[in-house]
Amino acid sequence: MRPSALALLAATCATGCAPVLSTLAPAHVAPKGHVQATLGTDVSLPAGTIHSLVDAGIEAADAAGSRELSESERRTLFEAGAALALNPPSATPHLGVGYTALDRWELNLRYSGSALRLGTRYQLLQSDKHGVDLAVGAGVGRYVLGFPVGSFLDVVELEDFTRWQIDLPIQVGKAGTWYRVWGGPRLMWTTFGTRLVMNLPAFTGYPGEREIASFSGNGLYVGGQAGAAFGYKHVFFGFELTLVELFASGELDVLEEPTASVDLDSFIVYPSLGLMVEF
Repeated sequence: MRPSALALLAATCATGCAPVLSTLAPAHVAPKGHVQATLGTDVSLPAGTIHSLVDAGIEAADAAGSRELSESERRTLFEAGAALALNPPSATPHLGVGYTALDRWELNLRYSGSALRLGTRYQLLQSDKHGVDLAVGAGVGRYVLGFPVGSFLDVVELEDFTRWQIDLPIQVGKAGTWYRVWGGPRLMWTTFGTRLVMNLPAFTGYPGEREIASFSGNGLYVGGQAGAAFGYKHVFFGFELTLVELFASGELDVLEEPTASVDLDSFIVYPSLGLMVEF
């Protein structure tokens, strides 16, 4: 099977790995004392550098079962692990709840696979007064669980994974009894760090080996998104598409010695589907 096909297979099996880029929320907040909730699935499809590193890493992982890897191939494995730590191909379930504590002001909490996000939104414009709805907000997210990069590369594991994210949702749109439409820019900054453990298998003439590296860095997601939902009154089924450019880099250290700077700039396609309710 070709490496690209393996990467696609991995994308369908991995859950809870990629950062959440969707909002899957209309441009208005619920009336005071009411709740908006969503239940759905996000799919992250990275292209560019991340995709290339994953393919190269799968090739190196396949070769590790039959021969000793070169220094270049070992570095490729570490770089592929770093790419998967930042933004792997994955399908991620999510559950979000927002409560309007004060007029036009919402507090929200979202759980997605292995991350929690606490956020807030304020509705600046209302369609009945201004012709459109406009809501702005901010959120902070943190990964609370690790994830198995070994399921992608077989010989690479992540340990002590940490990640924080700050995002600034801005949405403009309209809503009626049977529809919601919204769109706006998508901005998110992230900082991350992890330890990468490479366990090279033993075979005839080669006893196997274990190497440890660390990887840390920052990333900025910049792009836009648009969504629509259809239903009636309080229950809607929604679709949202987010397209962003990821500007990211990190430092890879092997045996506590700086080895290389890793460029992870990529383009991310991020569709989301879900059930949206308001009560």
